[in-house]
Amino acid sequence: MLYVRLSLMKPKPGKEFEVAAIMDDLVTFYKQHEGFVDGYKLLAADETADIGRVTIWRSEVDADRTAQSTHVMSRRSDLMPLIEEGSHEERSFVAEEESKPLAQLLQKLRR
Repeated sequence: MLYVRLSLMKPKPGKEFEVAAIMDDLVTFYKQHEGFVDGYKLLAADETADIGRVTIWRSEVDADRTAQSTHVMSRRSDLMPLIEEGSHEERSFVAEEESKPLAQLLQKLRR
């Protein structure tokens, strides 16, 4: 199973470029770390103007280790004054690497 993190936020007006640049920096930084599989900057295709990132890791441990690094903590701190208060949402998921029905994945998670 893979571990997926999704982060979404709404930039303050005029801060879109700065928020997008931080997302690019974070995804580039993640690529250099153990357990990173893939990642993307996200730009909303609707009127919300949300910006975010999705990253895929071999494990939650790998994702957490990288997220707790000085660089990531610093960049996340840089984001706070650039985004609308309360708009930062983080979600985590597990994903099956092989093509298996969702019911099998849920059964594994319940064990």
